[in-house]
Amino acid sequence: MKYLFSCVCILLLSVQAAFAQVNSNTFTIRMYGGVDATAPSTPTLLTATPITTSQIDLAWSASTDNYSVAGYNVFRDGTAIATTSLLSYSDTGLTASTTYAYTVRAFDPSYNYSSSSNTLATTTPDVYIPPTPTSTEEVPQQGTVARLVLDELVIDTGVSTTSLQLATARPTRIEIRWGRTASYELGYIVSNVYAKEHGVMLTDLEPGTTYEYEIVGYTPFGLEAVLKTGSFTTDTVHVVSAPENVSRFLATPQGDSVQLTWQLPQQENVDFVRIVRSHLGFPEHPQDGAIVYQGLGGSAFDEGVLRQYSPVYYTAFVYDVEGNVSSGAVVMVYAIDSTDPQIPITTGVGLSDSDHVPGIQSVVPEATSSVVTERLTPDMKMPELTDITITQGANRYSMLDRSIELYGEESFMISLPVEAVAGNLKTIVVSVLDPTDNRRAYSYLLRINRDRTAYEAVIPAVVVHGASQIKISIYDYEALVVGAYQTPVMFVEGSSAAAGSHVVFPDVFFEQPLWLVPLILLLLILILLLILVLKRSREREADPSEDKN
Repeated sequence: MKYLFSCVCILLLSVQAAFAQVNSNTFTIRMYGGVDATAPSTPTLLTATPITTSQIDLAWSASTDNYSVAGYNVFRDGTAIATTSLLSYSDTGLTASTTYAYTVRAFDPSYNYSSSSNTLATTTPDVYIPPTPTSTEEVPQQGTVARLVLDELVIDTGVSTTSLQLATARPTRIEIRWGRTASYELGYIVSNVYAKEHGVMLTDLEPGTTYEYEIVGYTPFGLEAVLKTGSFTTDTVHVVSAPENVSRFLATPQGDSVQLTWQLPQQENVDFVRIVRSHLGFPEHPQDGAIVYQGLGGSAFDEGVLRQYSPVYYTAFVYDVEGNVSSGAVVMVYAIDSTDPQIPITTGVGLSDSDHVPGIQSVVPEATSSVVTERLTPDMKMPELTDITITQGANRYSMLDRSIELYGEESFMISLPVEAVAGNLKTIVVSVLDPTDNRRAYSYLLRINRDRTAYEAVIPAVVVHGASQIKISIYDYEALVVGAYQTPVMFVEGSSAAAGSHVVFPDVFFEQPLWLVPLILLLLILILLLILVLKRSREREADPSEDKN
């Protein structure tokens, strides 16, 4: 009986706890927050060193902030010329024999700006005119003084990229050429900065392939010399798939500047993200434009760019630790029209018939396609809706399929076979409408894959759920759309990995109707009583004397 009494007590306590949990609708939420209104400390401009007739190098001390320092603005003669997160900057394109004055200021993520630093002024040297040698013996001496020397070269190979880090004895401008043969037919990179240390990243290389390279140096006085020739071999393929793109890549005009924000993919092998800018069209690869940002942050500020160009195009490339590069997330932004402050708020591309206000207000009811036939040339070939595939886990759709359902918590891939599109075409962009805000869309480049069989893009998880649409836009070399393909999709909750299993958590029991609790308790009591009766019956069978008594 003691055993039965203990079981009943435990069950009653459980029921009381269950009712307490079911009936309780009071809980406490604590929120902590505040506004960052504290500006960083004022940096100190340490040096302003003339390097050549057209370059001055600056260096300054680090600022401190109550949270963090986001970067520094560099000013030349009172005009902002650069924004950087480093503690140095090389100002190029200057005029010989001219005096320039510099200041810097720091800012934090809330855009609180420090006061301006001290001012340093310096003068670029006059144009150097080599002296005329008076004898043949002076020529070697002049060459010895200006001789270019490569002090150090470190080559770090990856699967599709290779990094070259080099150091020279004196400030040098370098040019690197590379190719499969000694003719260096694949490309070259030219630096416009004279420095003692240089770092160059070669991208879009083939895995397990040997490349020839040549490094040429130039002195500020016009001397040119080959510093090094050699070869390197890229690593074999370890990671087959390209890394995920960034998500929620947005560009917002702020006066003449642009605020860029994004979210890094949740993959552990992400090395950094590189933001590249161009005013000619979407940067197709990580070297195709000016590098605005590189690191593991989630925002960047491109100051003053809209004073020079409108629209401005940005691409965000994700690098993994193996050197693989994502296809690229893209966005463009226009200068704000002072007469109409409502134009523009640009967060994506390719989802509207308007060139100035991308985004739509409703989802298309069915898959559609359109081709601008007057822009087609005889060599152009445009795909069909069935050529474009959407793959997520084991699920594979074409854009013509009905009822396309994708899990919002998982990334997916868009693919277009190479043979389905051809001709005078430059860019293929896929745009995904935000299911929770139809004014926003997120766009990504489709880039050719490793085996050159398809144009692909890995689209990060949208996280949210609801009706959306996917649109493919194909641009020609004049940056005009010649083909558009769109289809509705539904982002649902869950994931393909968890679709075949269901985990029951304890809270599930408390979510059931209240009348189930006493019923379950009654059944448990009956089971316990049955067990006791059976046990007592066996004891009597084992001891017949008990019945006689």
